[in-house]
Amino acid sequence: MYAISRHERRPGIWYWLVMFTRQGKRYYKSFYDVRRGGSENALAAAKAWRDGQLAAIKALTKRNFCQIKRTSNQSGAPGVHFIRPKNHPQGCWAARLKLPDGRERTKTFSVRKYGESRAFELAVEARSQLLDLVDDKPFLRDQVAMKFAR
Repeated sequence: MYAISRHERRPGIWYWLVMFTRQGKRYYKSFYDVRRGGSENALAAAKAWRDGQLAAIKALTKRNFCQIKRTSNQSGAPGVHFIRPKNHPQGCWAARLKLPDGRERTKTFSVRKYGESRAFELAVEARSQLLDLVDDKPFLRDQVAMKFAR
């Protein structure tokens, strides 16, 4: 069951836990059998709460996911990094994007040819053009979550 799991608080005290994450924020709530009049009632309440929350909270899209700046990013622009290939001793700025089907697209801009700042600007521009290749569909895998994201 998507985002719902069964737990035992103490011996004989059972509950259903609903827990999922949307855009970095965790949503969770417990539904105890004792308070709800049994396991079936607690599960029904947990499903109703989960479905209501999923319908109300917007899911992250694939394009938005690709635009997240990672903690390891040093350039300040998502998907843009500096490389120093052997044939370019001064280095290059590269725009990179991994497509949902697993393929990668990379465009490089030589510092020797364009200069440091212009090469960086071109890489940032190329990265935004590469983002047009990514669908703006919800970044979800589970069918229950997809049902509420439409």
